[in-house]
Amino acid sequence: MEINSTNLTSNINFINPGNNTVPDQCDDVVGLYAYACFYYGVHDYFSVILCCFGIPANLVNIIILTRKSMRTPINIILTGIAVSDLLTMFSYLVFAIHFRLMYGRDDVFGKYTYGWALFLVFHICLTLTTYTISIWLGVCMSVIRYMYVSSVGTRHPGTEKRRSFVLVIIVFAFSIIAYIPQYAFMEVQPIANLTGVYRPRSIGIRSTNRSTLETAFVWIFLVAGKWIPCFLIIVFGIILVCTLHKSKKRTEKLKGAQTKARLKQHTRTTAMLLVIILMYIISEIPQTVVLVIGVASGDFLNYMLLADTIDMLCLINNSVNIILYCAMSKQFRDMLWSSLCCIFQFSDPKNYMSVQTTVTHTSPCGQLCHDS
Repeated sequence: MEINSTNLTSNINFINPGNNTVPDQCDDVVGLYAYACFYYGVHDYFSVILCCFGIPANLVNIIILTRKSMRTPINIILTGIAVSDLLTMFSYLVFAIHFRLMYGRDDVFGKYTYGWALFLVFHICLTLTTYTISIWLGVCMSVIRYMYVSSVGTRHPGTEKRRSFVLVIIVFAFSIIAYIPQYAFMEVQPIANLTGVYRPRSIGIRSTNRSTLETAFVWIFLVAGKWIPCFLIIVFGIILVCTLHKSKKRTEKLKGAQTKARLKQHTRTTAMLLVIILMYIISEIPQTVVLVIGVASGDFLNYMLLADTIDMLCLINNSVNIILYCAMSKQFRDMLWSSLCCIFQFSDPKNYMSVQTTVTHTSPCGQLCHDS
């Protein structure tokens, strides 16, 4: 069976679509073959549903996290992650609908026109870049939170906000620059003996005929795009837990209701970020291990059989942040409710004056609608 997925994660850019990943006949198969046969049939629908949820969810994250009262160093990083995830899921939604749902696996003439092959090139390059951005911003988030916890919140907020914003810009810029060789290798080629059918050509991670430059780029991708960020996010996650425990013990010695309330909020925020870090670990570590084994051994069968599952883990990681924010951040919930309140009450211009007389600047709706 042909897999048309380009694989959402970074390695998609090294795998040309159309490779056999599950057997043509799914009768009497066991192990990963049986699992791949089963999941291949349901993945497309699950991925579209998840993208339809994740795209508006990330839009909401961006809107809420960029409000004036919500602009903290961590929220600036989370906004960058939301932008990256939004771009990833929008591209994947278009890809899944056209290449996986609209056309069967054998209908290559409608699926791989020149225009859609160009889109596939764009999709491959975009998802490689955005997911690299997302994982490195996750590392930055854990580092910034660690610095905040270890300094007991004594850093100047304005300075930290500017640094976080600059850090987001740097991560975006360097991720794009790092993958310029990948963009340069990408091209659309016609398929021999199939008139009007085109496929993208990329760096072949499974190829034994790679040039020295291609081989170097593959290992740069594995080290800089996988190993280092995974290692750092685990290390700083562990350090953050240890530092939080020490900070909690130190704060508990102080008296006063205000101190206890601050400790509770501080702990809840850090716990939310630790859950986000855990989501990165769950989505990244398994596919990194399987991919490295494939590169080292030259056998990518297991990796390709798990490609759709890896896609799904990444899509889940890209879409669940709003649930975490709502569950663990009262400030986010209040701002979200205020946004809904403001939209519904002020959406009709005829009702604006009557509503304005009952909504003050200190109420949730009034505070948001007059916040700039």
